[in-house]
Amino acid sequence: MGRFITGIYNYCDYWCDRCAFKSRCRNYADEQALAKGASPRERDDATNQAFWNRLSRKLFEAAACGKADERDGDNENWLDTDWRDAQDARSDAASEAAITSRERAVNTHPLLRQADVYRRRTGEWLKRSDADLKSLAEEWMAAAGSGADDTDYEEAALEMGDLIEVVAWYHTLIFPKLACAVGDLAEPVSNQEETAKIIREARDYDAAGSGKVALIAVERSIAAWMRLREILPAQEDALLDLLVMLDRLRRGIRSAVPGAETFQRPGFDTGKDLFEE
Repeated sequence: MGRFITGIYNYCDYWCDRCAFKSRCRNYADEQALAKGASPRERDDATNQAFWNRLSRKLFEAAACGKADERDGDNENWLDTDWRDAQDARSDAASEAAITSRERAVNTHPLLRQADVYRRRTGEWLKRSDADLKSLAEEWMAAAGSGADDTDYEEAALEMGDLIEVVAWYHTLIFPKLACAVGDLAEPVSNQEETAKIIREARDYDAAGSGKVALIAVERSIAAWMRLREILPAQEDALLDLLVMLDRLRRGIRSAVPGAETFQRPGFDTGKDLFEE
């Protein structure tokens, strides 16, 4: 049995710190080796395999499924920059038409609009809730010092931190993963019949994988918000609005991305040796 699981990084949520499989991810191993054992010059040396493995991951993320957490602005023109730049080599008329179809689908699809609204609303909540959360922290400090009840406030604080981290991490991931899925399904194939069939199957497979990651992000966010709703009853209305958005996204993904729910991600959803190298 090999150490690395082939393609495990293609359908992950990029949260390496929490991943139980990072020791079996080639990209993670390469990035760690570059970060720890190489000089700055060696890390940028294009004559070593690790450089190209790392580049492969970055291109994959930028071209189709890039995480949007470093993009603070609107996602509306995201595919007009990162995604299109990665496709410059495809300059013939058919490819340009395919790219246009893909971009149009992403920019107009109702699921993407919903995901963008959710991203912005969650970002706003995280910003405006800072004071309320700090007030809660002060209440817990006072209660913990008084010994008035048996609540484990240390554990409560750790749980709160985890819940906030979950919603903060995933709220920027849903949009780009859905953009990848919707784009793959919408982009036409203009090759010869047999080749077109292979390409279509590959895109459908990738769309289902990206949809699966988006669905996981939605479901984990729902679980976190449900618990936060119990802890923060004063924010009931705001959290219910976010939960409604997520439920619509969940139902929309199941309907719009065939196979997303049943997709078997290499390593995460299957233990077959066939995926190992």
